[in-house]
Amino acid sequence: MTAERETMKLSFILPIYKVEDYLTQCIDSIWSQLTEDSEIILVDDGSPDRCGVICDDYAARDPRIRVVHKENGGLSSARNAGMDIARGDYLCFVDSDDYIEENTVPKLMDWIHRGGADICFLKTHKVYPDGTRLLLGENLEADSLRTREAALHHLATRPIYPGSAWGKLFRRAFLEKNGFRFPKDRRLSEDLIYCLDAYLKAETFDSLDFPFYCYRQARPGSITRKIDARYYFDTFLFVQEAADRFRENRTSPEGKLALSVAAYEYAIRVCELVELSGADWDKAYAMLKDYRWVLSYGLTGKTKLVNTAVTVLGLKNAAKLLDFYQKHRN
Repeated sequence: MTAERETMKLSFILPIYKVEDYLTQCIDSIWSQLTEDSEIILVDDGSPDRCGVICDDYAARDPRIRVVHKENGGLSSARNAGMDIARGDYLCFVDSDDYIEENTVPKLMDWIHRGGADICFLKTHKVYPDGTRLLLGENLEADSLRTREAALHHLATRPIYPGSAWGKLFRRAFLEKNGFRFPKDRRLSEDLIYCLDAYLKAETFDSLDFPFYCYRQARPGSITRKIDARYYFDTFLFVQEAADRFRENRTSPEGKLALSVAAYEYAIRVCELVELSGADWDKAYAMLKDYRWVLSYGLTGKTKLVNTAVTVLGLKNAAKLLDFYQKHRN
């Protein structure tokens, strides 16, 4: 990132790979609202379909749309490539199989012009193929984010941890000052550690209370659709990193947030244990035993419920019961 480049107010960064059927809707949802001081960066991550051609077609029609073509390197690599050329004072990551609501970019620009914050949370809805829309978690309350310590506590106690890079605005100067980059090891939990690090370093937070991000559900081929061994162990890597980093500093606001988030992800891994078998199950069970202590630091209702189940029934039986409950509840 260079200080000499022309600056804008807002950059939308779209990592793109094998989303030919959804890409036009995603780009159009942003392009139709672009202002003169906002831009779209399309990062074609070596997509084997027509995504690259679609990107070039949009860029040819509007100088505010720029394209990066690169060899496939995964989601982290694509986002980093977009960050490298972004000119906006703020960055907004949008996954290219999702889209944003109408008439929202002017509201974002108004917030930016009023001063902004290091991180701003935006309201997200899950959108299903039949048109059903459900709010993802709870919208974070702006009044609970006014001080840094209050914000960290608020984040630590949310029913659903806001651990995705999308659905937020990040001040670019804040990211650059702290050298934040998405991990290069091609893990599937890249958002979790990136967002946690950002929350732990941010000085100012805010939240906007209008529907913005549309998170598409049940898309065939989505990397988050199926629980398999790679997904399981990639996400557990986050539990290990967060827990090990704050093992000796558990009572600070930063430690409480990190361990609460680690406990949240640990609780999910308990519920998913039954999806594994053979050597993968043995490995996962051993990891859960090693980090059992993390669960007691959970501050949400879900983590407390899982902690009670594991304490009373043990890991194996708790995993079976929680899986049964989850499937019948759904």
